Amino acid sequence: MRKLFMVLAAGIALAIPLWVWMQRAPEPKRATSAGAATSSLSGVELAALGRVEGRGETISVGAATDGVVQAVFVSEGQEVKKRTLLAAINCDDISEEVDLAKAQADSARDARTRLLRGNRDEERAAAAKATDAAKAVMMQAQDHLDRMDALYQKQEISRDTFDQANRDFQVAQADYEKAEEEQKLADADPLPEEVAEANAQVRAAERAVRVAMDRVEKCNVRAPISGTILKVLTKAGESYSTLLPQPLFTISDESVRRVRAEVDERDISKLKIGQASFVTADAFPGQKFEGQVVEISQAMGPKSVMNDDASQEIDRNVLDVVIQLKPTKEELPIGLRVTAEMTGVTTPIEQPEIESSAAASLPVDATPAVGSTTAPSEQAAAPAAVSATDAVAQNGFLLQAGAMTHPENADALVAELQQKSFPAFVKTRNGDPFYRVDVGPYPTLAAATDAKNVLSNGGFETILKRPRVEAAQ
Repeated sequence: MRKLFMVLAAGIALAIPLWVWMQRAPEPKRATSAGAATSSLSGVELAALGRVEGRGETISVGAATDGVVQAVFVSEGQEVKKRTLLAAINCDDISEEVDLAKAQADSARDARTRLLRGNRDEERAAAAKATDAAKAVMMQAQDHLDRMDALYQKQEISRDTFDQANRDFQVAQADYEKAEEEQKLADADPLPEEVAEANAQVRAAERAVRVAMDRVEKCNVRAPISGTILKVLTKAGESYSTLLPQPLFTISDESVRRVRAEVDERDISKLKIGQASFVTADAFPGQKFEGQVVEISQAMGPKSVMNDDASQEIDRNVLDVVIQLKPTKEELPIGLRVTAEMTGVTTPIEQPEIESSAAASLPVDATPAVGSTTAPSEQAAAPAAVSATDAVAQNGFLLQAGAMTHPENADALVAELQQKSFPAFVKTRNGDPFYRVDVGPYPTLAAATDAKNVLSNGGFETILKRPRVEAAQ
């Protein structure tokens, strides 16, 4: 009994220091499966799991028609421009339809040309000669009738002889009138209804050509955006079906790096636009990548990024948050799983510095020069936005459409947006290696959101830049 008591006392003596040490040990910093808050860490209000993406989400590219892949023209890691040919589907049967449609269109155009040109010169000349011959015969019959009439008046010929000469003249006169009508018909222009019918036939034939060529174009797989080919998921000889579509390529714009993090529904009240963030990844131990919250989703959704914790809650809803990373020497791979930590510090999102003195002299509906890289103070907004002066007073909203490392690429994007009537311009700042393409400003959040939706439908992914005053709240 005494020995048992001594063993229990020794166990208690060892357990008490161990319990004290566990209470004082810091809890390891990590994001739970739902991105739970880690408020115990200095300055960090919440953390969330996410994945690295480019300027927009990674796009899976497929084909618009069934068939066998004839050729693949790109490789993984290759940079491509928008509309670059990535692969071709074998569509020989459709190509034959194009040839047939073109032949029918050529035939319709030739028929219209013949109609508009009228009869050939030889046919017109033959009709004129026939008219002259009929006139000569009529004149001869007229002379003969005159002689017979004179003889008949003198009663030197019978009535039957005179009547025969009169009938010969009438026949010759009718033949002459007929020849004249045929000559007029040979020289006449086509009727308006004939021209209209010929034009309609040509339009129908050309429409058939365009439809056939559109079908052939669907056999070409082209890049929907300018970016980098991340994965090539097909090779020549493989079949593709639109009934069970599988991506042929994945592409992303790697001109910038962003993180799309999933914030647990319990922590969404702590989110703010402009919130300073830090991103860590197991692949880069000891490194933190600075960023800023630039976009917060408006709708909850299911979780898609999981960690290695078997006890994680996978049935909770999350809110997508986009974090714009600052340029660094290390480029995080697209799709890399990371942990994003959002601090309590909120800073304004970068937006152009507009000088009201220069903007005051600009009309509201002035149109910037295509490809211009001047500062926003030297440009005027399109009708959908507000003038630069109003933007200063109202803290207008801006949309960032891109961040390019080469100015010519930024100018090209500005030109394309301006051709679509969007008030786009290039913004540069000291120390910033990127040429940022912005659109706006827009007077209200609703107007900026509408423009963002229109741009998104047109294939332009943008980041909403809120006013300085709102971002600082």
